[in-house]
Amino acid sequence: MLDCKPISTPMEVNAKLSAYEGKDLEDATMYQQLVGSLIYLKLTRLDISFAVGIVSRCMQSPKKPHLEAVQRILRDVKGIIHMGLLYKRGEECKLLGYCDADYARDYDTQQSTTEYIFSLGSGVVSWCSKRQPTVSLSTIEIEYRAAAMAT
Repeated sequence: MLDCKPISTPMEVNAKLSAYEGKDLEDATMYQQLVGSLIYLKLTRLDISFAVGIVSRCMQSPKKPHLEAVQRILRDVKGIIHMGLLYKRGEECKLLGYCDADYARDYDTQQSTTEYIFSLGSGVVSWCSKRQPTVSLSTIEIEYRAAAMAT
């Protein structure tokens, strides 16, 4: 069963992060270390996967809005540190999949991002948040690409 529903993210819904807007950071090392740690953490925390993917695109020349987005992700992770994945014995072993895509959310390249998640029973077995390789001309096209990528 494949259902296209939005996947929540710890970033603001209307946050616009551009590689060219904002004041440059004096030292990009701290930003790069924080994002590197978040990349490692997202291997087990699928709820931050999309947001970390967005902020990791600006590793070369991070700006002040990018650092603020990373700090927001860290605050959200601190608030949900006790949560985790749980596989329960005896539950129905049903495979469910959800996918979604945003339309041209990357303001620099106008590319869309596809997200999908699959669960087996009560636990998540696979997830992905990836920028689509081409620029799409309509929302229908990106949704079809997202469904194709998920399947």
